[in-house]
Amino acid sequence: MFSRVAAVTAAGTILAFAAAGRNESPAKDRARELVEDVCTYCHNLDRLRDKELSREEWLGLTKGMISEGPPVTDEELSMILDYLTKNYGKRRPQEQR
Repeated sequence: MFSRVAAVTAAGTILAFAAAGRNESPAKDRARELVEDVCTYCHNLDRLRDKELSREEWLGLTKGMISEGPPVTDEELSMILDYLTKNYGKRRPQEQR
């Protein structure tokens, strides 16, 4: 029993360190995967370069694209918008690229 608990604990610790090493949570990984999969259904990700849009602006821009591309759930759209806003959102002056 003890060795089984130790093995499960060790496996959990390894997975936690692996995730921490990437600095990404599973939800962030999923959001990134969605952006890569859904957006590249019709175009490459170069369109994201130099964009700095608010969540509302991203919603307006992607709404038409998503209606023409692969189907996504409301939850997936929210994850996509969160990812785009965080990584390609409006920057404060001190955060300019």
